[in-house]
Amino acid sequence: MNRYALFSDVSLNPGLKLGFGAYLLIPSSVLEIPPEGVVQPEFIKQIKLQRFDATSSTKLEVQTLLWALENFQKEASGARFGTLDVYSDSQCVTGLLRRRDRLEMHGFCSSGTKHPLKNACLYRKFYEFYDALGFEVIKVAGHSRSSTHDSIHRIFSFVDKEAGRVLRLFMKEFQGEVAT
Repeated sequence: MNRYALFSDVSLNPGLKLGFGAYLLIPSSVLEIPPEGVVQPEFIKQIKLQRFDATSSTKLEVQTLLWALENFQKEASGARFGTLDVYSDSQCVTGLLRRRDRLEMHGFCSSGTKHPLKNACLYRKFYEFYDALGFEVIKVAGHSRSSTHDSIHRIFSFVDKEAGRVLRLFMKEFQGEVAT
């Protein structure tokens, strides 16, 4: 059975409420390569990017992961795709499985105000994917010193940097359009 690793990260401009989500899907066997053998150009061309509007940091993290999981499910459709490990530095994403019982018990509403949670529909979709794919979510320490990077952290940093690079490029073009 094949095993895959999915790395997901985002970069957001909170003022404009827009951001870019990035993900990289690779065979888990790649994680066995020593960190010094993990070379950025090999991975950059495989990173998928998408812009999301009217979003926030938490929402963007979940939206990006859902987009990646949807694509994974489509690509694996009809095939025996194997197991999936999701790597994220998002506290929200990495905590969703732990919060599931409580969220469902309260009907995805705030226990205090009883109002529906802002991202309830995204959380429900996350659980649908989890039930269908049975993935594991693994917390990655984001923005750690490169001298401490193992292969997982090194690959994750490529996804993180690519999301930031694309947002900076977009903002440069956006500011140029606003100035004219």
